[in-house]
Amino acid sequence: MSVAYKKDEIVSASRAARSFGKVLAALKAQHKRRIAIAKNNELEAVIVPIQEYETMAEALALLEHIEIHRLIDQRKRKRSGKRISLDALLKDQDIAI
Repeated sequence: MSVAYKKDEIVSASRAARSFGKVLAALKAQHKRRIAIAKNNELEAVIVPIQEYETMAEALALLEHIEIHRLIDQRKRKRSGKRISLDALLKDQDIAI
């Protein structure tokens, strides 16, 4: 997936290192939504405010739960094949827990 960045959102790695406090201040004051860090003209990282990161992490966790739920429902509807209990599987594979 490719994300488009505005010119003022891209900062060289050396400039970000020299003025890291200013980068954080711009994010904290919400002058910038994100800062992309470029090294040798390649984007290497993106810095986002903590609130934005936490929102993204929560959204990702929710998507993972939705996908797991979809897979469970799909497998419940299928109901084909031989079923084996966990105990039987562990015994068959000679695994002791």
